[in-house]
Amino acid sequence: MTAEPPTLRQALLESRTRLSSCSDSPAIDAEWLWSHALRRSHAWLMAHPEWELTPAEQARGESLIRRRQDGHSVAHLCGECEFLDFALRLTPRVLAPRPETELLAEQALHELPRRARILEWGTGSGVLALALARARPDCRVLALDQSRAAIKLAQSNALRLRLKNILFTQGDWRHPWPGGTFDLILGNPPYVRLHDPHLQSPGVRREPRHALVAPARGTQAIRILAVQARRHAHRRTRLLLEHGADQGDICRKIVERAGWGRSKTLVDLPGLPRACLTSH
Repeated sequence: MTAEPPTLRQALLESRTRLSSCSDSPAIDAEWLWSHALRRSHAWLMAHPEWELTPAEQARGESLIRRRQDGHSVAHLCGECEFLDFALRLTPRVLAPRPETELLAEQALHELPRRARILEWGTGSGVLALALARARPDCRVLALDQSRAAIKLAQSNALRLRLKNILFTQGDWRHPWPGGTFDLILGNPPYVRLHDPHLQSPGVRREPRHALVAPARGTQAIRILAVQARRHAHRRTRLLLEHGADQGDICRKIVERAGWGRSKTLVDLPGLPRACLTSH
C-alpha cells in the first residue's frame, strides 16, 4: 500500500519540533526554510497548508532542516534575508545581519548631517552601507572590506537596489584608508574572544571566523579602528563601533585613549551594551 505524501502542514509541524533544540524561533525558521525549498512566498505557505509535497520538494526541505540543525543560519541557507526595508543577498563567506546591526544602522541615521560623507569598515555583505545609502540619497558612502569576495557580494547588492551613492573597495583595516575625512565612520569589527564558548552555539558556529574573532581578548580590531579612524576625522566626525555585550567600558576607554572625545554606550532592545558612539 502506497503511503500518502506528507502535507505542508505536517512538514512544518515536524520541522518546528526538530528545530526547537537549535533555534530560539523554530516556527519562523521552519516557515522560511520550507518557503525557500518550495520556491514560494510566505503568504502562499500560510494559504496552502494541505499542499502535498512532491518527493523533490520533500528532499529539498529535509536537506535545509538538517543543515539548520547542524548550525547553519537560516539567512545563509536561503541566500538572503530581510534588513530594515530591503532584501539582502548573502553567502557563507560573510556574517548574517543581527539585531545589533539594526541598532547600528538606526543610530547612524540619527547622527548623519545633510550631505554627509560616510566611511564603513568591514562591510561584509554591505548591509550597513546599503541601509545608509538607501535611506539618505543625499549622502556619499565609501565601504571597505579586506575580502574580495565580500566586496563583490556587496556590489551586487548595491546593483540590485539601484544605489549610485555608494562605492565599495577592497582595503586592509591595518593600513591607511582612502578618501580624506568623513562625517561618520562606523564599523562592526570582529570582537569575539578566541575561545569564547558562544562560538559553538547553533547560530554562530558556522559563521566565518575571520569576521567574528579578534586577538587581545577580542579588542584588537577595535583598537586599530579607533586609531585609524582618528586620521580620517575632522572636528565634528562621529565614530560608531559595534562591540560585545561585555565590552562597553573597555570600548569607551579604547576610543578615548585613541584621541576621541566623550563617548557613550548604546544598548539594544534587551538592554545589553552593544555599540560605542563618540565624537572627535
